[in-house]
Amino acid sequence: MSRKEIEHVERHPKVILICDKVDELGGVSDVISSQISAFRVLTKFRDIKDVIIDSAPHVLILAMPSVSASIELYKTLVEQGLLDYPHENILLCENKESGVGFRCCMKHIFCDYFVYKPMYENYRLRMILHNALLRCENAHDTTHIREEHFGNIDESLKQLIDDASAYHIDAQHTLSTARKNIDQAKGVNDIQTALMNELKAQHINPLLDQLEQKLAMSIEELTNSLKNKQLSLAELSALLIEKSLPETNQKVTDYQNDKPAQNKLEAESQYIKIMVIEDNEIYREMISKILINAGHNVEAVSSGLIAIKKLKKQKYNMIFMDLFMPELDGYNTTRNIRNISHCKNLPIVALTSNKNKDLIRKWATLGLTAYIAKPSTKQSILKAVEKAKRAIAS
Repeated sequence: MSRKEIEHVERHPKVILICDKVDELGGVSDVISSQISAFRVLTKFRDIKDVIIDSAPHVLILAMPSVSASIELYKTLVEQGLLDYPHENILLCENKESGVGFRCCMKHIFCDYFVYKPMYENYRLRMILHNALLRCENAHDTTHIREEHFGNIDESLKQLIDDASAYHIDAQHTLSTARKNIDQAKGVNDIQTALMNELKAQHINPLLDQLEQKLAMSIEELTNSLKNKQLSLAELSALLIEKSLPETNQKVTDYQNDKPAQNKLEAESQYIKIMVIEDNEIYREMISKILINAGHNVEAVSSGLIAIKKLKKQKYNMIFMDLFMPELDGYNTTRNIRNISHCKNLPIVALTSNKNKDLIRKWATLGLTAYIAKPSTKQSILKAVEKAKRAIAS
């Protein structure tokens, strides 16, 4: 039995995760176990059968090697009469089978699906599980979702999220009530009823469909507003929870002297010293986490002025810098950095969500190694590091 299986051996679980390779589901297990303590991972059919008979778990999460394998397993459990009680089933699938997973849910084979390869939106998995448990009995058994699950989100962003949620729920309820009232409406005689039904089919129902589409578009606009304000929850999960490269205990030492070849020597090693200049705390921590987990020596600061003071006293191999910052923006920070003797050719990677090409070109004239648009992915950040290392070595 693997370590993960040992960790999740709840005798009477409310949620079970059924899979064939436990090691590939570490991130999923961590998310589920943080949300509900009555959780167990199962890999053997005999154990699955025994647990279902003994505990009748509320939620079954299937993560077999393929969607077809998950369907076959679920079908077998049903045919053997093991699932003849109210329950929720959630499909986990790879990104390449997400379309199949969506179709399975549309056909009501599964209640919902979640793409765990790659695992980006862990908050969506929390939401799926939370809603599934609410639809089942004993929903109070779930662990309360705490504020720390969502990182350091400022109050204005929280308000935007609450507004979006309230608007969506209220609008959906209004449309649902309207459809129900229209469906129940009848004429005083058969002829009038027939005319009303024709009117519903040709005019009223299409109008309601259009309203639902506009609702969906409005929600998308609110989501974009969240993205422009700060990182959305989905993006936070993609950036903060995404599994990074294996952590290492190898350290990069500070500069001990001013030897001209120092930059080149460190660039040829695997790990380098990096400064992150970003006023957004969440984004600053995200980038730092990715770089630290990749083994690099990272120092993060919140403003260009702080960065300039440190750069005058210490040497770094490269910089990640935001464009819009208080006191001194990225362009003017870069201009001041280039006036420091040992920073004239220091690789700088620009970070911004701004799409003003003229502004980016102006910034680039000061010498940028790379440009990354927000929200960034772990891959784009580490790729920029590799590009900077090549620039140092050249």
